[in-house]
Amino acid sequence: MFPDFVSNRFMITRNFVAKLAGCCNATVAEGHRQLLMMKTWIQRSVICHLQQCYENRLKILASLKAAGGNTYPHKFQVSMTITEYIEQYRVLSDGNHLKDVEVSLAGRFMNKRISSLKLYFYDLYGGGLKAQVMADASDSDMDEVEFAKYHSGVKRGDVVGICGYPGKSKRGELSAFPKRFMVLSPCLHMMPRQKAGPGVENTSVKKNEGKTTPDIWVPGMTRNPETYVLKDQKVSKLHVSCVPFYGVQRLLFRVETPMMNMIAGGPVAKPFVTHHNELNMKLFMRIAPELRLKLVGGGLDRVYEIGKQFRNEGIDLTHNPEYTMSEFYMT
Repeated sequence: MFPDFVSNRFMITRNFVAKLAGCCNATVAEGHRQLLMMKTWIQRSVICHLQQCYENRLKILASLKAAGGNTYPHKFQVSMTITEYIEQYRVLSDGNHLKDVEVSLAGRFMNKRISSLKLYFYDLYGGGLKAQVMADASDSDMDEVEFAKYHSGVKRGDVVGICGYPGKSKRGELSAFPKRFMVLSPCLHMMPRQKAGPGVENTSVKKNEGKTTPDIWVPGMTRNPETYVLKDQKVSKLHVSCVPFYGVQRLLFRVETPMMNMIAGGPVAKPFVTHHNELNMKLFMRIAPELRLKLVGGGLDRVYEIGKQFRNEGIDLTHNPEYTMSEFYMT
């Protein structure tokens, strides 16, 4: 029998396998077979664990909904973005708190640190930047028992909104001190832990306050839109100026999504049907880009697309089966 061990990076050289085989009085081929079996077992165990985590979070949301809680609030008004927050309040001195100023921020929690049942630290990401959230029971509208119970259910990956005041910790880190705290969209899947990628120092991964995320994406970090911007993206942003209400200052990112899909999703309309010879499957020409744009929105706060849509319906002076439309989403 081989010794039981589990490794995140399952890379074992032939020499090591030979040593294991010698210790176990087995052949090298048998050693490889045992290791492959162990790798398969590990992968299946991880998949089962992730599936169990997903099901448990669904049950928690169902229980909250049954108790009358609002698991997906309709709207949360923000007063500024995380980028604007950092630019405006980064000049505060260490330990300075502006308790007479109220700010509303929203973003995704990527890290959670528990100091005590009365104090929680979060890393709030948005627009490629990070701001620390220092949730203290003494500042919250909740009592201590309710505060501890609520924050124990907040998970990494949740999209949240906070209302509080700005300040800096004694160590000089810009933070937001929430009085009101709301989970806007719970994360149902377990997020990967943040690890340093190749060529990225641990210090540069952790200490990225007020700076864009590194060029190399590593697990646990939000998307960095600048990494995916095309050479003509600055020109593409100008297209939004044709929508007077939003304007260029909104910085919506223009994206392209597939025109052929396995399902005809979105609005109620009759689609054009085509056949993919290589994949030997039936596909539908899109009737709207909204489903794909909503998926892209996870991590990209503002996206839009100008593209063709196809609807296999009637023709008149104001309707055509093939037409161009612009659709945008903003969180």
